[in-house]
Amino acid sequence: MVRRRQLLASTAGIAAAGLAGCTGSDDSSTSTTESTPNTTTEASESEAKESETTESETTTDDSTPYTVEIEPNDPYTFEEIPKTYGVGTSPFIDMGMALGIHPTATTGLERAPLKFYDLLDLRFDESRITKIASDAESGYDKENFYAADADVWLISRDNIGRYVSWDDSDFDDVESQTGPFLGTTLRFAPQSAVQNDPNPYTMYEAFEKVAEVFQRQQQFEAWQSLHDDLVDTIEDGLPPENERPTIAAIWRGVSPDSGRFRIAPLHRLGNNTKSYYRLGMQDAFEGQYPDGPVGYEELLRVDPDYIGAVGALTSSTHEEFVTNVIEPFENNENGQQLSAVQNGNVVRSGGQYMGPIVDMFSTEAVAKQVYPDEFGQWPGAVGDVSNDEQLFDRQRLVDIVNGDL
Repeated sequence: MVRRRQLLASTAGIAAAGLAGCTGSDDSSTSTTESTPNTTTEASESEAKESETTESETTTDDSTPYTVEIEPNDPYTFEEIPKTYGVGTSPFIDMGMALGIHPTATTGLERAPLKFYDLLDLRFDESRITKIASDAESGYDKENFYAADADVWLISRDNIGRYVSWDDSDFDDVESQTGPFLGTTLRFAPQSAVQNDPNPYTMYEAFEKVAEVFQRQQQFEAWQSLHDDLVDTIEDGLPPENERPTIAAIWRGVSPDSGRFRIAPLHRLGNNTKSYYRLGMQDAFEGQYPDGPVGYEELLRVDPDYIGAVGALTSSTHEEFVTNVIEPFENNENGQQLSAVQNGNVVRSGGQYMGPIVDMFSTEAVAKQVYPDEFGQWPGAVGDVSNDEQLFDRQRLVDIVNGDL
């Protein structure tokens, strides 16, 4: 049974009360008073009313039509500011949450970054969600979209088109009865210099577009400032380029016993490996990206300083990561030969759901895992980073989400 979560935090006061003592395990499936902040108990009717009030206060009342262009979609003119939105398997759910707007429709949430919202007491209620598909790659049905009736779909037509046989008229039908499709691709990097960039935007460039859709430009500017502060902190602590380590970033899960690993390139447009790229790490497979999975022979040939498990910061607890990734590498006769395994340099980061909130936690986590002397020791779990060791201000983040700028 899907776990009931609370509504999106509606006032900075409630969030501030819950954020105090924000420590503990990062377990996304079992919450305890040690791993998540204390929650202020309110009647559900009161919470809903407060949430509506906050969202109306942080959104401009100017109803003048405005036009937004998000590639590869045609420009779209909004006659009024959308109040509801639907998302798929993408960073857009995190962008909406970063602006203080709870989604009303999604695909499956099994790999969504809900653990970070719990940690910050950003109240997320799965019972408010209409499922438009059974998971990211199946179960799409037009009737689900009609039932969800979102004002805007932050979903790419191309992405849905991989899994359904819809033509333009099907998309047009949904748009005519609900809202426009304005999503874009934000995940993979080009694997060669001649390959066309699959992503038209970096994550923050897309985030700015989403803020424009909801007319929350001031919130975006506050996020940009918070983000820039973290980047400045990181850049001030990085060693010279010639001293930065290599990494093999692996996505779609890391299964050491399978001996098959999919390598994710490091690139400014690669959202799933953004944390490693930002930390100045060198791509062990630079210029020689494989078309498919590689085995231990290829990993041993490049013998990276670090192995990065893309997405495992979101999808796994610390204990699960140790049990399912680190220990199997250490117990595998081939894995034992890798320098990264021998030196305890198997690390994890955020992945495909990485929007502004996840990005902050992932950047901090990778910085501590790779450069502990400069940024402090990594405790293993996101919630275990002590207040004096945090690289960004959690309370400031919550204030921005709640529109307290």
